[in-house]
Amino acid sequence: MLGATGEAREKSIHEAARAYEFSDLKGDVDALGGLAGGLRWQQGGGEWLHAGHRARVLLGAEELGTAGRLARRVAEKLKLRQDAYLAELRLEPFYAAARALGEARRYVALPRFPAVERDFSLLLAEGTAFADVAGAIRALGIREVVAVEATDLFRGKNVPAGKYSLLVRVQFQSGAGTLTDEQIGGFCGQIVGALEKRLGAVLRAQ
Repeated sequence: MLGATGEAREKSIHEAARAYEFSDLKGDVDALGGLAGGLRWQQGGGEWLHAGHRARVLLGAEELGTAGRLARRVAEKLKLRQDAYLAELRLEPFYAAARALGEARRYVALPRFPAVERDFSLLLAEGTAFADVAGAIRALGIREVVAVEATDLFRGKNVPAGKYSLLVRVQFQSGAGTLTDEQIGGFCGQIVGALEKRLGAVLRAQ
């Protein structure tokens, strides 16, 4: 069982405080899932979770458990004063997959050429998951894309109702040589085009 509540980001000189949300829980669970080869999410989940903020968590075809925001009626019984997010997962299949993945690993030489990172500030419709964003990028088949991660999420002022802002960082690297600005620009153009077409994403000025 994993649990979280309170602030996902503390107030600073440059940023306002932000409460922990379902997308943060999903990101944390996905980070752990990477140790076992990655997780999948489907609609559904425990009845003790909020109907609009819950999901089933799967590893391959096997269901590991459920994750989401604690239902209001349950929170009130427990006398909780703020939203609480929980993930209840079976560990045996997770450990087995993690062990198998570890045993299958092989030595890979360190890259000789530097990696390049680019940030994409996206305006997305509520309900669009980071997995959808990463999937759209991976589907392009750009071999030089070596990592895709979500680095920040924002709702509120200057963000239209029904939307949220997600900052996605993509890392590019080639084993054949140092990537040029022209190559990176071409990759970025493909990524933005795919996100616009598949997810209706809008690129925000940074």
